[in-house]
Amino acid sequence: MNWFRRLSIRWRITIGSVLVAAVLLTAAAVLFRSQIEQVQINSDKKLLYDASTPYLTAIKTHPTQIDPPAGEQHVAVVDPGGAVVVSNLPDALSHRLGSLTRLDDGSHFITESQGSYLVIVRTVTTADGDWHVVATRDQRLTAIVVTKVTNVLIVGAVMLLAGFGLASWLLTTAALRPVARMRRRAEALRESGSSELLPVGPARDELSALATTLNDFIASVLDTAAREKQMVSDASHELRTPIALLKVQLELAHLSAGDATALAADLASAEASVDRLSRLATNLLALSTLDATHDIQRAPWQALVAEFVAASDRARVLALDKSVHVEFDVDDTADDLDYPISATHLAQVIDNLISNALRAVPPSGEVRARLLQEPTGLRLTVEDSGPGMPEGFIGIAFDRFTRPDEQRGGSDGGSGLGLSIVSAIVSHALGTVRLANRPEGGFAVTVTIPHSPPNP
Repeated sequence: MNWFRRLSIRWRITIGSVLVAAVLLTAAAVLFRSQIEQVQINSDKKLLYDASTPYLTAIKTHPTQIDPPAGEQHVAVVDPGGAVVVSNLPDALSHRLGSLTRLDDGSHFITESQGSYLVIVRTVTTADGDWHVVATRDQRLTAIVVTKVTNVLIVGAVMLLAGFGLASWLLTTAALRPVARMRRRAEALRESGSSELLPVGPARDELSALATTLNDFIASVLDTAAREKQMVSDASHELRTPIALLKVQLELAHLSAGDATALAADLASAEASVDRLSRLATNLLALSTLDATHDIQRAPWQALVAEFVAASDRARVLALDKSVHVEFDVDDTADDLDYPISATHLAQVIDNLISNALRAVPPSGEVRARLLQEPTGLRLTVEDSGPGMPEGFIGIAFDRFTRPDEQRGGSDGGSGLGLSIVSAIVSHALGTVRLANRPEGGFAVTVTIPHSPPNP
């Protein structure tokens, strides 16, 4: 069947339709032919019974005056003694008349070398004994009628198949015409580089559903390409400044070769620029990995709690420079359920949120993180006592390379990718992130992640 798979859809539908129609027409023709043949046989039986009935009457009323058969009737009458009273049976059956009278009453098919015959045997019981009336009819005429009907059925079936095949071809061509237009439109859009979508027909059929799905796919591809293009542009812009600064710092280090103190300061500045470049490259790699990953990793609650505790230790070390009070609360009595997020990704979320909070709070401020288990999933909240975030920035806070103004550390060298990484990780885990300024002051980030469905 490999040849069939290589055919076009139009040919496959046409051939398949013709084959199905051929099977149905053949079954219908065979059934119709058998019905015609049966009707013809029943008609022959009726003729024979009609032809033999007058002889039955004659045997009962005047057995000595039985007239010989006339016309196309082939009838024989045999008296109780076995003598043939009258007969005009064909020669092929005359010599078998004795055996025919011994057949049961009713119809029988007798085959001779000259052909096949339908034989009707009827018995009349009188005081002298049993009389037998035998009527026959040559079946060659019936065979001719059935043959003609069969030929007509064959010719009609062939014509119907040809018409059905042509109709299938034309209908398939008409049905596939929108697909051809869609393909030509797609080729034109590809050659022109246009971002237009494919036309969707007014009918709510499979083709419109296909066009809608393709448009969604095209929109997704265009959106991904636009994000990648924007990311490359933004990354180039972000990398340009620290690279240029690093180059200046290294040039200053060359000029300060004779001054150890100035050289050390220039090298320290260069190291800070290298650290910023390293963080930026790491964050870009993390985002790229998240964009390319579709598999969802799962971790039990206790593994996430262990990572949360480890993150609290890291946060307290970072908070020493600003004397910030860091408080971590965890629901360590919760059920050990699975969640669609790995411990490593949860650590990235916590570290980014805590580092943002630490940059925002003033010295002697406060940062508090909670990890709780709720009926719908886990909830991670990170709150700080900083100045909050501008309301106009909250709507774009998850965009890449976006940073708030100086009130939340926008000028301290952050890459503007922290919240983007948080959003990507949480979205990958089928969760949500909510940003809000606290009414009593400060800022709060709430992360919710649903339970993993149980294994089937």
